[in-house]
Amino acid sequence: MNFIKKHEVQLGISLVCFILIILALVAMYRMFYPNRDQSMNSGRLDNAVVIDNAVIEQIKTEITKTNLVDTIDYRLNVRTMKFIIKVKNDTTLEKAQALTNIMTEKLSMSITSYYDIEVYLTKELDNNFPMIGYHGKDTKVFNWVINKTGDKNEE
Repeated sequence: MNFIKKHEVQLGISLVCFILIILALVAMYRMFYPNRDQSMNSGRLDNAVVIDNAVIEQIKTEITKTNLVDTIDYRLNVRTMKFIIKVKNDTTLEKAQALTNIMTEKLSMSITSYYDIEVYLTKELDNNFPMIGYHGKDTKVFNWVINKTGDKNEE
């Protein structure tokens, strides 16, 4: 008891530091290991529009029937639908861009107004490719970014 009275200030400071260290460790634990019960998307997909896999397969087969493409890959990333299409070497730029009409015809209005659509068109040995088309959920048409090389890109 005599020791506590003699070192009362040092023990008080040590106790406060110990409590602060414990609180810092708890805060770090919560930062690095968040609550696993909560959604990673924090409610962004609570009322998500469901995309039927049959519709995606139908889009793929319709595009494949045009005989303009080699491969089609589809990915859904949160609220973005991504189509990666490798077109054949004899496919023109306009015909490749027209493939997106099939997508917008097959997808319902509720899907196109909820999801963004990105189309990546690739082709071997062509300076105009890769080409990226973007259809925002608030837009009606695709916007295109075409790969241009050299001074053609500067305006």
